[in-house]
Amino acid sequence: MGGFWIRIAPTGCVYGSVHEESVGALAEDAHKEFTPKVADRRREAAEGWRLELVGRDEWRRRAEPCFTGRCNHASYQGRAVTDVQLPEAAS
Repeated sequence: MGGFWIRIAPTGCVYGSVHEESVGALAEDAHKEFTPKVADRRREAAEGWRLELVGRDEWRRRAEPCFTGRCNHASYQGRAVTDVQLPEAAS
């Protein structure tokens, strides 16, 4: 043990990471960590989301650029973060 599970969108962009020791050696267990509801896991699998177990060097090469905004992947529709206007606090 000692690797990292990475959650990869259909575009190839990494949207999550968890240490193998936290969830175990099975992809199904890692997927449950990221996506608790079984219906959502099935939908993601059908959409092309995948999980891979990688070592530290591979994590740095593939996941770190995505987490720091330095990757060249297209954002995944429905998963992209968008800014929203918050209501002003009452004075």
